Amino acid sequence: MSEQEIYYEMLWDCAQCNTKGLLGDSHRHCPTCGAAQDPTKRYFPKEGEEVEAKNHQFVGADWSCAYCSSPNSRAAAHCTNCGAGQDGTKPVALVVDTDAAPPEPVAAPAAKPPQRNLGWLRWAIAALALVVIGMVFLFTSTKDTTATVAQRSWAREIQIEQMGRVSDSAWCDSVPGDAYGISRSREQRSTRQVPDGQDCHTERVDKGDGTFVKRQECTTRYRDVPVYDDRCSYSVNRWRTVRSVKAGTQDSLVPMWPGVGNLNANFLGGSVGALGSERQGPRSERYELVLTNGKKTWTCNVPESVWSKYQDGATTDLKVRLTGGADCASLK
Repeated sequence: MSEQEIYYEMLWDCAQCNTKGLLGDSHRHCPTCGAAQDPTKRYFPKEGEEVEAKNHQFVGADWSCAYCSSPNSRAAAHCTNCGAGQDGTKPVALVVDTDAAPPEPVAAPAAKPPQRNLGWLRWAIAALALVVIGMVFLFTSTKDTTATVAQRSWAREIQIEQMGRVSDSAWCDSVPGDAYGISRSREQRSTRQVPDGQDCHTERVDKGDGTFVKRQECTTRYRDVPVYDDRCSYSVNRWRTVRSVKAGTQDSLVPMWPGVGNLNANFLGGSVGALGSERQGPRSERYELVLTNGKKTWTCNVPESVWSKYQDGATTDLKVRLTGGADCASLK
């Protein structure tokens, strides 16, 4: 341990005669009534009222006598109070500095809330569980009905894409390889933390032998510093949706893909993929059945394979949820 450390006296209160503020190292017994010191009652003095333990030699934390609980120096082979040996004993518990005044009598614990309050909580949880179960039941349970196909419709769409110039920006280390017309600017990309001094406080450390030392504990303080990098603005040629062609029930009773006409595959004499050239993009399709049982009407979006099996006026079995919605997956 550092030779420069200064040792100060811990304090303790005599439980026999109620003498307060006895010195933890100097007063191993109460000078008023002679009662042995209780190491579990040691506490730190108030700030500014510390008493230095002059010429103190630290040999280790005290050991607590297994017979009379008296604290004894680590260097003592036998208890100074009852003479028992230190074999099998353990060091005394250390006190943590909370910057608090000497401990006050512990107040009686607050009375527990009446059991009936917990009963209400259990009832509330049970009621909530029943509501959740009921909602799940309503949305998952079904009943059978017979429905008639009142209307059939379909729709198909093809997106038409055109190669065009797109303006964009990115950090210069991630610019696409086919970018052109690149310009640079300096912008903040992130922040980094740099040391900016220290925050220090004095901490009092119980040595376990009736004394304590003061130590300065410091943590590094940081501040955010902006990190700048090159930001690039550029142009790049990309396929973009410019229009779509559609077909539906109004065009044919049988589903068919719409014609796309003449696409500009070689616009202005350029090659396929040159600026202005066109191509077919993503396709989408929708098949809809409107069903009724005379009282309610349901609309179901189904796969084409299911849609094609039903004609106008056809009847079919249909599962209906208790909430009123149709289980369209029950259509086969």
